Amino acid sequence: MPDLLLRPGTTFAARVAERGDGRHGIITLAGVPLVAELPDEVQAGDTLKLLVADTRGEKVVMRLVQEQPSAPPPPPTVTISQPDGSQARISREPDEDEEGEERDREHATIGLTYATPRLGAVGLRLELAPGLVRVRAEVTAGRIYELADDAADDLRRQISSRTGRAVEVTVVPRKDHVDAYA
Repeated sequence: MPDLLLRPGTTFAARVAERGDGRHGIITLAGVPLVAELPDEVQAGDTLKLLVADTRGEKVVMRLVQEQPSAPPPPPTVTISQPDGSQARISREPDEDEEGEERDREHATIGLTYATPRLGAVGLRLELAPGLVRVRAEVTAGRIYELADDAADDLRRQISSRTGRAVEVTVVPRKDHVDAYA
């Protein structure tokens, strides 16, 4: 072993010098080649970040530390074929307080955008709290807003009957941005 202090919890970088036929290969740690048992996904030439897990006896157990992605992947978008042949898209809006916080099982919020050629983009924000469901819908101003606003009480009753919770439904006209150039 190289002259390294191997304490549990310490991390090291190692390079895979050679990959054998089975689970074993050779890694270099501080320039010294060592025989190591390697996970299947590790290939020759890979640089590994290793965490010392156990140092009892002659064997040192190190765990492969997986690198965290630098940015979360974009929310998925689902496309749904409509009866008229057009396509509707549903996409999840990122939540501002999602990053790094533990989820509270009593409270949940999700933002969705449902976009169709006939309705335009419908922004939905759903919030669950103890005994309460809140729904906020942003729709195109005009006739679509009037239809959605008229249906809000029926939606509130349906959600309440299915969840047993108090329900607040708010429908607002969406403010579209206009770019104007002179």
